[in-house]
Amino acid sequence: MGKVLVFDVDGVIIDVSQTYHVAIKETAERYIGKEIPLEEVKRLKFLFGINNDYYATYAVIANKKFHVPEGEIVKLSKECKNAVAECIREKFNIPLSVEEVTDTFIGIFEKLKDRERLLIEPFVFEWLKKKGYKLGVLTGRPENDVLYSFKKYNLLDKFDAIVHDDTLSDITLKKPNPYALKYTLELLGADKDTEKYYIGDTVSDKLMAEGYKEQYGDRNLTYIHCNFSEDHKRENLRGDITFYDPEELKNFLLEL
Repeated sequence: MGKVLVFDVDGVIIDVSQTYHVAIKETAERYIGKEIPLEEVKRLKFLFGINNDYYATYAVIANKKFHVPEGEIVKLSKECKNAVAECIREKFNIPLSVEEVTDTFIGIFEKLKDRERLLIEPFVFEWLKKKGYKLGVLTGRPENDVLYSFKKYNLLDKFDAIVHDDTLSDITLKKPNPYALKYTLELLGADKDTEKYYIGDTVSDKLMAEGYKEQYGDRNLTYIHCNFSEDHKRENLRGDITFYDPEELKNFLLEL
């Protein structure tokens, strides 16, 4: 078969700097009772490496209101993965439920979601499909958020498989567990001989791709890392291939 490409959404296909990141900030401020600079919110999210923005918000609140040290949150993020928020709550006896924070976040995000901006236009995916490549999405977004944005930007029919936060029922297997990437690649019909690409933008994307190669003994995967935002450029994480501008990525995809 031809090439298989799996895309993250936030920070790769769609710029969420004025939506999800602002929702983290505004939700956290409700509980902390004072303003947190957006740059500080983004610094903490990327430092913690928490893929799910509900849980990232809980972690910011834990740090800023309940004085849970940053290093402890980073440690629990690695140990507990998708159960990180509950781990923080239980270990530090925080009198605030993850569900309450999640509900507050959703309410705030609904008012912000139309601030999104497209980074990769539909014609790029159409071109790749014309070449016979299989395209997939692997995202930590909930199903409703994915459908809303993909309908808005005419992206729904561009992908052969869409794996979102509601796809896998077992919380321990969701992204960034390498199994989520394996599951997505299998949906696209890829095997170890297939030329495969995963395109992400965070430390958890990078670790998931590396974990997939190790865990499943499949080195035929190229991880493309997107350092599009100023925050990511400062982090300077690297993939097998690294791009610093959406135009660079689009040109690469159109020449594949």
